[in-house]
Amino acid sequence: MKRIILLLFAVVISFASCENLEDNSPGFQSQVDSVFFRAQDIRGTQNDDGSFTLQGINGGQKVTLNIEKAQLGEYLLGGGRPSSATYQDPSDDVYSTAPFGDGKIEITDRCVSCGWLTGSFWFNAKRSEDDTLSVSVQKGFFFEVSFLNDNIDIGLPSAGAMTAEVNGSPFNANSVTAEVVGSVLIINGFIETSSIQIRVPVDTPGGNYSLPREGYEASYTIDGITTPASTGLISVNFNDTETNKIRIFFDFVAGSDNITIGNTRVDY
Repeated sequence: MKRIILLLFAVVISFASCENLEDNSPGFQSQVDSVFFRAQDIRGTQNDDGSFTLQGINGGQKVTLNIEKAQLGEYLLGGGRPSSATYQDPSDDVYSTAPFGDGKIEITDRCVSCGWLTGSFWFNAKRSEDDTLSVSVQKGFFFEVSFLNDNIDIGLPSAGAMTAEVNGSPFNANSVTAEVVGSVLIINGFIETSSIQIRVPVDTPGGNYSLPREGYEASYTIDGITTPASTGLISVNFNDTETNKIRIFFDFVAGSDNITIGNTRVDY
């Protein structure tokens, strides 16, 4: 009888241990426009500048949080703030809080020595300033997500290529997006925490266009702060409106930053 009681006690302990293991496994979930999102692939890393990036992936959806530091507390999103969040949908459209959204990430628990963060988040994001479409990510939380793996998926949908020099240093975009909003073609090139944006009329003919000029714009964004071009040149090499292919060369000054020998070719 005593042996049976001991056996039953061992079984109970075993089930309890399994339950605790399941409860304490890393988690990352939220509601995306009121639809439940639970990450099947959870990633994290500590960046060279001391910030942290956490990411939840489920099929074609991806939620990415960029957090200024690992101190307990709240981090507001949007505008020129150093923390940001993005959502990539199954169509590869990317919605960002930087700089045209808002939100909040809160770190409620952490273990720096063992390398994980726990907290909550919500945010509203857009694809671009003029875009009427937006996404609302609410009731998000992350639980003991490790930042020691350095395996963040930085891949974004790429519509082409963009290269340039920023203050003499190479800018080779990881990803390039091109979208038509109204009658304007908006091209963005992304690399780490910076991006270059070029705007031209979608039906613009080949030619040279000095900045500033109505309908033609350029800007440079770094760490969520966007500075428009004060002077510069956009040179449209060709624009085939039947095949939706365009090539543009550009040089411009944005604040204290000099963007030179710019070159982008995209499908839109």
